[in-house]
Amino acid sequence: MYLVGGYVRDALSGERKEEVDAATDARPPEIKRLLRPHAEQMWDVGERFGTIGASMDGCRVEVTTYRSERYAAGDRHPEVSFGDNLMGDLARRDFTINAVAADALSGEIIDPFEGRRDLELGILRPVGDPLERMREDPLRMLRAVRFVATLSRPEKPFEMTADLEKAIRENAGWLGSISAERIREEFDKILLSENPSLGIRALVRLGLMRYVVPEFMETVDVRQDTELHHKDVFEHTLIVVENVDREPTLRRAAFFHDIGKPRTLVYEHRCTYCGARSVRKEPEEGECEECGGRTVPKKIHFYGHENVGSGMTRRAMRRLAYSKDEIDAVAHLVREHMRPMSYAMGRDPWTDSAVRRFIRDAHLERGGRELANVDMLLKLARADITGSAPRRRRAAEASWRSLRERVDRIREQDAIEKLKSPLDGNELMEHFGRGPGRWIKHVKDYLENEVVEGRLAQDDKETAWRLAEEYVREHDLFGEGA
Repeated sequence: MYLVGGYVRDALSGERKEEVDAATDARPPEIKRLLRPHAEQMWDVGERFGTIGASMDGCRVEVTTYRSERYAAGDRHPEVSFGDNLMGDLARRDFTINAVAADALSGEIIDPFEGRRDLELGILRPVGDPLERMREDPLRMLRAVRFVATLSRPEKPFEMTADLEKAIRENAGWLGSISAERIREEFDKILLSENPSLGIRALVRLGLMRYVVPEFMETVDVRQDTELHHKDVFEHTLIVVENVDREPTLRRAAFFHDIGKPRTLVYEHRCTYCGARSVRKEPEEGECEECGGRTVPKKIHFYGHENVGSGMTRRAMRRLAYSKDEIDAVAHLVREHMRPMSYAMGRDPWTDSAVRRFIRDAHLERGGRELANVDMLLKLARADITGSAPRRRRAAEASWRSLRERVDRIREQDAIEKLKSPLDGNELMEHFGRGPGRWIKHVKDYLENEVVEGRLAQDDKETAWRLAEEYVREHDLFGEGA
């Protein structure tokens, strides 16, 4: 038996991980027989591909029969053939740095493709013909980007060989045969790497992003107002992704936060004669509708880009088969990400009630599980500030600190996120003698807002009944008005 793949690669780089990959000539039934006496837990979900997994002494071990695999054109599932020797197994692997094996007993290194040298030099080289390797499993094109992003260090960046880049760029469309789940898994690993901007740049440069999140391509070269941003939308997004915490929801939200800008881009024109303002989709000079004078573009706006972007985020994440909770959390942060900026831009300071509403609106919960909160939104906003123009950044940072302090102070007084209406749906239906309907949400939202504003105590049912009855009458919720 030989240790192979990422475990050996990382060990040669001085890293020790608790996930071990091994290869053997034994078939799956024999692997299970040998592992069973030593395994704390065993799983065989990958048995048809020759892989048996087990947890042993705190390590996760996966043992795979020597094999080769190939994806037929348009097929999402590989054809797997078992082999009988290590060299054949190493020859079918994707990159030389992953085609190094170590004898499980003696520790002897077997390196037929000089993967150790490439690892030391920071070179990502395919095993054999790059076109053949990518054709066998097109997901390897995304894996190539992932390895560049995860293995690169400031002192030793990783780069693909020219022939590998060429093979990927010319055949990016092969990703169409790969399942959304596998693409999503690689994309997440790129986003959560230490060099996400390096990976995103490579996805765009090699034409792969069109098969991951094609909408993101629209952000390239989209100019922004230089008073607020010193980079275009694409470059600004990379800065935000780099500067936000390495947490899945936040990294995804940072990636998507400005994806709606290209579709909402408008130019504010001003007449050089009468000074009248107008909004147009085109930057070219025009004719003033007021006086017939010449208009020139003065500012760039992205009105409502957070709402448009939230919808685009949902559609893109659904295609990549993210879970409903993951989609809702990211789309929620994208939709709300301009709220902290409105605090900075407002002429009048927010009241304590407005801050409480902000905290409440930032909170998203489902089934007792918190999906997003004001802390996450403020972290996203803080990263967004790093992509601002230097002069604007200083003012934005001061505003952010002010908002952060006020949020913390108000949360010390009340658990704002947990404030609820004193009356639930069942109580309202019984009191008004009505069945389920949207009227319940309207009344509960009103009462909940009164609680958040501090005008109604959460346990004051008597006042809540009076307010509910007044609200129903004033808004004629049951259609009984004259």
